[in-house]
Amino acid sequence: MASGASSGGDEIITFHRLHYGKLGEGAERRVPASAGYAVTRRSAGLDRAWDPYLSPLRLAGLRRFEPDAIAVGARSAGCLIARAVGDSIIFMRARFRPEDGERGDGRLHQQSAILVGAFEAFRRNPAGCLSIAAHDLRALPDLASEDAAARLSEPPLRWRVSRPDPADVRRIVEQAPWAFPMLETLLDGADSGADASRDFGPQDFADEGAFLAGVGLVLELLPPAYPRWRDVSVVSGLANPLPGLCLRYIPSSGQAQAAA
Repeated sequence: MASGASSGGDEIITFHRLHYGKLGEGAERRVPASAGYAVTRRSAGLDRAWDPYLSPLRLAGLRRFEPDAIAVGARSAGCLIARAVGDSIIFMRARFRPEDGERGDGRLHQQSAILVGAFEAFRRNPAGCLSIAAHDLRALPDLASEDAAARLSEPPLRWRVSRPDPADVRRIVEQAPWAFPMLETLLDGADSGADASRDFGPQDFADEGAFLAGVGLVLELLPPAYPRWRDVSVVSGLANPLPGLCLRYIPSSGQAQAAA
């Protein structure tokens, strides 16, 4: 789960990957009615001891994980959770999809995709890590036609990510109306030590990707010595906020008000 700087101001960030759900078939990734749940993809070197910590129940802090745990406007793509677990950062995309394919209306099944990386990489480059989650984390079934041994022992994923220019970060954050509420939540939380959450919606950001980019820029302003780095969570499409300091995006403002 290491990462390292490379030449040209870029950084190589490494994540282990785990998929949980059911195996699909064909272009529509339809799931046979007889298919069972299992880990369907795993990076080589990701200890199986991690598995209990990588469930939607555990990461979302819920007693049950069912479709109503995801806000209505987010149910197609699913919810996204980014939070620290020990010395690691976890990104999870989880959703419920029809067994008869993306355009189907059949029985739903749970599908999740998870990335596990070094927390220090996230603290050093939050914008880059959140960009990876925004663009590369999709909860799609793996294909039954793939070689099982290869799926369950693939190499860790590596991305070359540019570091944002600090002057650009400050300029954007100073002008953005959503930035002060985020910073207020984070800084007040550092002073009080209490849990706090702040919700955002389409009135603030065009979509989830824009929200994650905005959060990444705000987190770039936090110093390494910020005392509650490991309490910060970034959530999109989940009906409930997480404990700690939670910045949450709900695609529908009505859903955000209902869940607040």
